[in-house]
Amino acid sequence: MRLRLLAEDESTGAANPAACVEISFDLVHRDDAVFFPKPWRITPADLIRLVVEIDLTLGEIRAEVMRAEVTLKRALGDWYAEGGAAIASMPPNDALLARVLHGLSKDDLTARRDTAGPLPSQRHPMAATS
Repeated sequence: MRLRLLAEDESTGAANPAACVEISFDLVHRDDAVFFPKPWRITPADLIRLVVEIDLTLGEIRAEVMRAEVTLKRALGDWYAEGGAAIASMPPNDALLARVLHGLSKDDLTARRDTAGPLPSQRHPMAATS
């Protein structure tokens, strides 16, 4: 969007000589067609009213977005709390905990590392692959 203040001689003889601000818009692409919107003229007072209305509208949009974000965060917090309460109310699975602790024990980790062979980064680049 572009604004241009018309020279006095450009607005002479116009239907509304006080409309000395020209607003033109960029190209509009719709359905494989390009439109050139016709520029229109408004008064400086109309331009100020337009700017104020745009600011008010954008403020309302920002406020609505902020309300939506707060609502979403509350819903996620409630969902997280409900999930945490559901997990806390479950009895612990002793067999699972025992397997995890056994898997984390140092002896078991060294045994697994030895049987798995060297890591790819530790292999010699010239080693034969079969």
